[in-house]
Amino acid sequence: MVAAAGLFDNQREVNLTSTITMIEDVLVELGHFLNDCRDDRAGSIRSWRVRKGSATVRISLVDRPDFTHVVIASAVMKLDGAVDRDALFTHLLRENAELTGAAFALAGDVVLLRTERSTLDLDRSEVQDLIARVQTYADDHDDRLVAIFGGTLGGELR
Repeated sequence: MVAAAGLFDNQREVNLTSTITMIEDVLVELGHFLNDCRDDRAGSIRSWRVRKGSATVRISLVDRPDFTHVVIASAVMKLDGAVDRDALFTHLLRENAELTGAAFALAGDVVLLRTERSTLDLDRSEVQDLIARVQTYADDHDDRLVAIFGGTLGGELR
């Protein structure tokens, strides 16, 4: 049984290494300079930040019990006391019904656009699509949401 656990750990490590390489290859293909977008606060490269228009998107690799997941998120707006939260949240729920492969979420006082997927059997075209989808949705919605509901653009991703 110990050998099987070791084999699974090795599979996770190989998957993590290949996923990092794949993400960085896609970022280069999209025209980003890796040294500008690597976010290695934890001492290892497991997170990147890229911009499109007014949107900043973070690509992160997170450990989950089943497997490593890629999480792509953008802080769309930061809420303040003047924002009518009921009206905004109703609007965001309606918008979620129209989005494909991503959704609005709330982290504290920050509205996010977010998607998550296991890295198991993940391929380059999916990475590129997930990044492009969140970038486009965030850049398309952020200015409009702030103009309608108040608050400020962006915010800090957690």
